[in-house]
Amino acid sequence: MKTLKDLFELVAVAVERNNANSEDWFIDYSGHVNKLSIRYYFCGWSKDAHVERANFTLDSDGIQGAYWFIKTRM
Repeated sequence: MKTLKDLFELVAVAVERNNANSEDWFIDYSGHVNKLSIRYYFCGWSKDAHVERANFTLDSDGIQGAYWFIKTRM
């Protein structure tokens, strides 16, 4: 079972990879409503690029979902 700390450590790794690889992560955290919105561009962002997106409420199920959404795309 992943924790919120595990999730945000993985978010940090994904953001760092934006500079090292051609893939792009856009991750928005809204603490006042406890939600995380993620957009992932496998080949990098462009106007016509395919995007995978997911939104999670950061309860225990949402933490697991967000963690594995990011982890399986790294």
